[in-house]
Amino acid sequence: MLTIHYNLCLGTILELGAERPELTAVLDELSRMDSIGVFLATELGYGNNVAELRTRAVYDPSTDDFVLTTPSHEARKFMPNTGLDGVPKIAVVLARLEIDSADEGVFPFVVRIRDENGPCRGIDVQSLGDKPGLALDNAVTTFRDVRVPRAALLDGPEPVIMPDGSRTGAVRSLRRRFNWAMTRVQTGKLCLTSAAAAAARASLFIAVRHGTTRRVNVSGGRSVPVMAFSTHQAQLLDALARTCAVTVLLNDTRRRASLRSLASVETKRAFAITKALVTWTAQDVVKTCIERCGARGMFTHNRISPYVALIQGAVTAEGDNQVVLLDAANEMLLGRGYTPPADQPGTGELDDPEFLIRLFRYRERVVYERAHAARKVGDDPFERTNRVGPLAAELGRLHGVRRALEEFHAVTQRANLPEIGVVLTSLLLRFAMAELDRDAAWHLCAGTLNRAQVREIPSFITRLDERLLPYAEDVVEAFGITNDVLRAPIASDDYVEAYAQLLPIPGLPLT
Repeated sequence: MLTIHYNLCLGTILELGAERPELTAVLDELSRMDSIGVFLATELGYGNNVAELRTRAVYDPSTDDFVLTTPSHEARKFMPNTGLDGVPKIAVVLARLEIDSADEGVFPFVVRIRDENGPCRGIDVQSLGDKPGLALDNAVTTFRDVRVPRAALLDGPEPVIMPDGSRTGAVRSLRRRFNWAMTRVQTGKLCLTSAAAAAARASLFIAVRHGTTRRVNVSGGRSVPVMAFSTHQAQLLDALARTCAVTVLLNDTRRRASLRSLASVETKRAFAITKALVTWTAQDVVKTCIERCGARGMFTHNRISPYVALIQGAVTAEGDNQVVLLDAANEMLLGRGYTPPADQPGTGELDDPEFLIRLFRYRERVVYERAHAARKVGDDPFERTNRVGPLAAELGRLHGVRRALEEFHAVTQRANLPEIGVVLTSLLLRFAMAELDRDAAWHLCAGTLNRAQVREIPSFITRLDERLLPYAEDVVEAFGITNDVLRAPIASDDYVEAYAQLLPIPGLPLT
């Protein structure tokens, strides 16, 4: 809800219309949260294909304003945060601008859609009902000849209408205009990805702490923490290593984005691939943490289970993961801002990060070459693109994994204490081994790993787990999270006492 209000709505107005005095009152209203900001892009019949949306904004020179219309059921806006009565809402609405019957492309318009009495005149809002786990009042929104003033058009650095109401006459790029309109969606990818990564880290903080305090009886009358079981620790340490790796990738993507234009092909690719890799990883990690906490992990008061819906929402919001990953990979295959790695893997040992990085760089190049060759077979463009889809998706994933490994290795080399360097390197290797294991057959066939190395991967993972286990709590505490913030009973030093405080029964002592 906050990313929609601040980033998509308020951010778009600030970026494309902040200098307009006519919008000052709107900006102040949104800044005070007297009204909630929403962003209406996706349409029922067009989904992620926002460039083809059909909501119309026709310029009327006689009144110097625009008439916003939904021409068909397919064009109804299918977006969150518009359905709740009694809450004023201001929207940034993406619509196709028409001037003198000419299509000028997709532009954002600032439109008040609700006041405290309900939908504004000409606007029909129908609730989509409950979306379990997410506090968003999703609805379908329809516009019926809604008039909005000239200043409501956010046409950014290339004005499309002259002060006298005529077209500028200049030939403009519809693609560039569309990219301006969608700039904050790129930032939104980073916002949601950051939230998903934070949820994964919080889940691990809870699950690892619970795993070290929850004790069970074993043979010989001994009591041991459940984290002592190899099957339990293997899943959580795998999740821990993957979460650290994608967090490093996310931090690197944020850093790179600060140095480039948000509209550059390199930034858009980095955002898309990072979003897909991080949110899919977070989805797996959170589910693993719930399972490893048993029945207690399913309750809302222990925090982890609500993250499931949050992350599922992030997977589909600001561009569905599969779609944005394929789009990024297709840009790579076209050579737009991307050159495949040229490394040869050579030989090396499984505990050498530089050797592992060469392996992943080599596989990325081979998959790129196969996908690039497949794009040239056949005459029908759709058939070619569709055929190469699985390879393109794998290329995008491999590119993200390779980047994560490279940046993680750089992080390990910056460690200021040897012991920290050892732990970080072990986490890097644990992540790399899990990824290498899924591709081991390919590397064996390609001759980049020998049979002994492939057989060694499972035992090497076991040794890494033994090395990491004593530091698991230190790593999750290094996330900077405390249970004072999370307030999860099972993450307490004594979870039974925490439950006694949460659900007290007077006179019943703790043993």
